[in-house]
Amino acid sequence: MITQFPCRYQAAAALRAALGEHSSQLIPVGANKRPMHAGWQQPGRIFSTEQLAAAPAIGMRLGHSGLVAVDFDPPADDPAAGDRGFHALTGRTAADLARSWTWSSGKPGRRQIALLVPLQWRHRLKPQQHTALEIRWAGQQSVICGLHPETGCYRWIISPWDSALAVAPEWLLQAIAPPPAPAPPRPAAPPPAPHRCVRWTDADACRYYLQFWPAEGLCLRDWWATVVAMRRAGLSEAEAFAWTSASSKHKGGDEFRRQWRKAETTKAPYSVAWLGARTRRARERRRHG
Repeated sequence: MITQFPCRYQAAAALRAALGEHSSQLIPVGANKRPMHAGWQQPGRIFSTEQLAAAPAIGMRLGHSGLVAVDFDPPADDPAAGDRGFHALTGRTAADLARSWTWSSGKPGRRQIALLVPLQWRHRLKPQQHTALEIRWAGQQSVICGLHPETGCYRWIISPWDSALAVAPEWLLQAIAPPPAPAPPRPAAPPPAPHRCVRWTDADACRYYLQFWPAEGLCLRDWWATVVAMRRAGLSEAEAFAWTSASSKHKGGDEFRRQWRKAETTKAPYSVAWLGARTRRARERRRHG
C-alpha cells in the first residue's frame, strides 16, 4: 500500500532509524527537488535530524555505501514505458527483483527502487540513462519523501519499516555494470594533437579534450559551454550525460534532457575550438602551478 510521509522532526528521526547504516546518506532537499546545501555529494557530509526535518523534502545520496536507485521514468502518456525499458535492458521484469525500498512521486508508472550493490561491482557502475529508465548512482541523489512540486508529496510503496534493503541481483548488475573492455595496447608515443591530425572529426577532438577537462568543479558557465560544445561536436546524449554526472551542476535525467535540447538551439559561441583553448590553458596552469 502506498503511504504518505510528512517531513516532521519525529518522522525524520524515524526514517533515520529505519535506514540504519545508510541513514548518513540522507540530505535536505528543497521544494525544487534539489539539494539545499553545497557539498552534499561529499561522503563524509552528514546532516542532522533538525536539518532534515526543516527541509521541504529528504533525499538519499547514492553511490556512497553502495546505494543504487533504479528509476522508472515513463512519459505521462505511456506509463508502462519504464517497465518495457527495464525488460529491454535486463531481459527480466521488475517483479523479478527482490522486495526492497520503493517509492513514487504519485505519477502513473513512476517509481524508484533502491538496491545495495556488492563491493566488487561498485567500481564498474556509472550513472546511466535508458529508454524511460535511469540508473542513479554516484554524484546523484533521489528524493524519497516529503514535498513534490506537482503531486503534493512522495509516497512509499515499500518503506524501510516494511522491508530490508535488497541486494542487487547479478543479472541486473551484469546489465548495468558490465566488465570493462580490454584496454588497447599503449602506443609507443603519444597520439598527435587534434589540430595536427586532419583525419580527426570534431567528435574525436572533443573526446580528446574532455580527458583534461573534468566536469567536477567547473563553474556553471564553463559547464554549460562544454555541454554546448559536446552537442555541436556530435557527441551522443549518453556520452554527455556520463561526463556531466560528475558535476554538481548535473540535476538528473529530466533537467539534463532539457539542457541538452537547449544546447541544440542556443546561439552561444561555444565550439570544439573553444574547448581546446580552455583545456590547453588549464593544462599549462597545472604544469606551471
